[in-house]
Amino acid sequence: MAIGVYDYEKTGTQALSLDLAVEGDFWAASESDRLEDALDYAKLKTDVEAWLLGRRWTLLEAFAHELCVRVLEYPTVERVEVTVEKPAALAPALVSYTTSLSR
Repeated sequence: MAIGVYDYEKTGTQALSLDLAVEGDFWAASESDRLEDALDYAKLKTDVEAWLLGRRWTLLEAFAHELCVRVLEYPTVERVEVTVEKPAALAPALVSYTTSLSR
């Protein structure tokens, strides 16, 4: 995935660090202790990685918003907060952006 405004950012890929915080009705999972009743984080990770392949964004804000929309497609997720860190953007400073979305 490529993300960035400048020409040198528009080629190749860049390392990003993603932090997802999800909220929802996970009561059934807490009672049953069964993966079938929970949000499968491994599946979520795999789905997000597949969704990212070959895509590009100019702004972290647009990327983070689209990622929130994507995660809200999971029926048990009612709210998601995404923090995106772009470690190489202005090294040694750390560039990050946080946003959230609810249904």
